[in-house]
Amino acid sequence: KQWYQRRVAITAGGNDGVTLHPNFRKGLTTAMCGGGMSWYGNHQLEPDKKPKTVEFLDSYAKERWECLLQYMVQGNSDSDKVSPDIANLLLQSGMINKSGNEHAITSVGFQFLLLDAPSQIWYFMLKYLDKCDTIDLNLTTCLAFIFQLSFSTLGKAYPIGSHATFVQHLRQIGLVYQRKHTSPWFYPTRHAIDFLSAGSNKSAERKEGFIVVETNFRVYAYTSNELDIALVALFAETLHRFESFVVGQMTRESVQLALQNGISAKQILDFLESHAHPQMLKNKPVIGPTVTDQMYLWEMERSRLATEEGVLYSQFLSDADFKVVHEYAQNIGSVQWSNVQKRLLVVNKKGHGDVKKYWKAYKKEHGEC
Repeated sequence: KQWYQRRVAITAGGNDGVTLHPNFRKGLTTAMCGGGMSWYGNHQLEPDKKPKTVEFLDSYAKERWECLLQYMVQGNSDSDKVSPDIANLLLQSGMINKSGNEHAITSVGFQFLLLDAPSQIWYFMLKYLDKCDTIDLNLTTCLAFIFQLSFSTLGKAYPIGSHATFVQHLRQIGLVYQRKHTSPWFYPTRHAIDFLSAGSNKSAERKEGFIVVETNFRVYAYTSNELDIALVALFAETLHRFESFVVGQMTRESVQLALQNGISAKQILDFLESHAHPQMLKNKPVIGPTVTDQMYLWEMERSRLATEEGVLYSQFLSDADFKVVHEYAQNIGSVQWSNVQKRLLVVNKKGHGDVKKYWKAYKKEHGEC
């Protein structure tokens, strides 16, 4: 509905403006003054007998979100940790590739893991909303519910109402807490309340770095977090593992395996730098040139040969015909390869149409069949 009237109004500062529609102005005034009906309606339900604390909700949200990330990193497609709908969303969004019962993280997925948690949630929810019609959910209803969650209070229980399916998906990724799927109450977590500001939140807390990289490609990860350990294992062989300390080795084979899955050398180096131990951050550059250069060399090994589609022109009747077509193809930048002695010419696919038209016009002009 139109929320303003197309009538020019003079504001207090003397500038032109618009006048709010009376109905919209009335509703806005009511909302700003704290009147009207709350977004969750007047559901008459008994209070939750086991209310949850803010600390519990923060811990739950972190645990559930890390379960999703661990599913992406680990190769087993057993869906114990995430629902089939969420697993399919990761697949359709290009963040994982699946082969039989196994899956592997892609370049898009690894880039996703380089983001901070609020930005990850923002990106994931955009993909979810883009695909929600494939899981029989109404986009408008889902958007309205998300906006409503942003006005909720952390630590307060709210009735589920008609959003049972959507709440179950949000529960899977830690945006809401629900004791069991039949419970009439849910608790929004900090992730859900802060979701709409995540895209512009520049003060998102990042955990301290934990990785040390030596010039002999030895990697030391000072962490006991399963997700962090699994991420390092994507491109480094695990040599030793202790309670809060892991030793790995980046080799040609381990890095090539990561490259095969679509993870680039730059992404690996960005990950190492963004998770570098405070002691490593004192180095300039953070990752030594020995490691950096070798990573790019290993990547270049996979691109020694590059293929490009082209069209072969041959069987020219004279050197003059060949020279004319060759010069025209050179002028438009379409020559891929040529052999003057054998009168062979290869042009790229983009220029093939223009070269073909020119050659036909030239033959017609000179009376050739």
